[in-house]
Amino acid sequence: MSETYELRSIYESLDKDSWRKDNPFSDEINIVNELLFDTYATRVQREEQVANWLQRFQPCVFGHVAAAKHWLHFCILSEHDLLTKSDQGISAIIRRELLEWKRRSLRPTQDFSTPAFGFVLVVSSSHLAHAAPNNRLRTFALKILELWGCEESQTTSGTMHWETLYLRDPDDHQRYLKFRFSVDFFAAQGDKRWWHDHRSPGGLLFTANSVGHMLKFREWYLKLKNQQDWIMHAAMSTIANAELTKYGKATWLKPLNAGGKPLVESLPCPFSQPGKVKTELKDKDWTRYGGLLHTDHSVRPEFFRLNPEPQADIADREYLQDFTYLYHPGSRDHTQFVMGEEVDHQEIVQKLGSVEDWEQVIHWRQPDKPQIRDGASVRTDSARASRIKALLEASRKWRLSTDELGKLWG
Repeated sequence: MSETYELRSIYESLDKDSWRKDNPFSDEINIVNELLFDTYATRVQREEQVANWLQRFQPCVFGHVAAAKHWLHFCILSEHDLLTKSDQGISAIIRRELLEWKRRSLRPTQDFSTPAFGFVLVVSSSHLAHAAPNNRLRTFALKILELWGCEESQTTSGTMHWETLYLRDPDDHQRYLKFRFSVDFFAAQGDKRWWHDHRSPGGLLFTANSVGHMLKFREWYLKLKNQQDWIMHAAMSTIANAELTKYGKATWLKPLNAGGKPLVESLPCPFSQPGKVKTELKDKDWTRYGGLLHTDHSVRPEFFRLNPEPQADIADREYLQDFTYLYHPGSRDHTQFVMGEEVDHQEIVQKLGSVEDWEQVIHWRQPDKPQIRDGASVRTDSARASRIKALLEASRKWRLSTDELGKLWG
């Protein structure tokens, strides 16, 4: 089969975002971009820079924790990759990292591997970051998902893309759980637009995060009990943390009604200790939250418009989105997202290969390990090395403190 270069053709056809000229990127985006776009930076340095940014500048509490504890698995595609590799070559890079992610998360014991509850795919270049958010950029994003190979489904509210992750019971080595969850999309174009919460450094960024895998890790491997309160605090705080832009918030918590009831009135408060609920979550609905965007969608068509403000067809309606899947057994998504579905060992072998045949298992990539740079051998350039060091030192100030992480992780 001959190789194709459709992704490269789409990339080269992207239009420039004229709005960005008068609305430059936020300082923290520029700090990350400068390092990501420098071909002298190593893979480890790029991963660290993005992880530092994720700890401070995106609203997801689960993402804060995973980034701070090195519990994310990264795949970063550079402009060199986009311009020189075929569609098949790009796909091979993504799928190799997906496999490594799933293998390292299968049995995360201290003597075997470190877990990664999320997969982060960054597609990075200055040309991409400055591209106009129009249908050409959307076509590029959808092509990336096609090369990824994740499952796609159509719902009444829009298109969803899916990933899976497995976890072995440390006390019963014949028991495995499979978690199924949605893929999310972020882009540099969101910076200072109404969908600011879905901005990213570099260009495009996709995440696949398993809340259920993290929850079961806490229960099975850390022996923590009664995790429903923790997961609800984290999920509701994520929505509460949405950026208040000059266009308002893109997602928001809904208040309880005058009678103190949520929208789904039949469901009682899921917190075991309501009196200890965080102040910003008190008197808020635990069944539904609102938004101009649907948080389960991936490449949302609402994002691919030049206007920085939400246009009438977006601003005039509100998505009612679900919290109940996190705690209610009757929710159709509770099992696959949170509790996990039991699968036999044969499925693990089919998807990940037999452990006896694995040639390696990835741990988080520590900064002091040497790495090969894109398209070039390691070389000495003191000025560029000094600049990259300065950029890393700037981003390390964003890391969560021990106290901050403790409050989030519990």
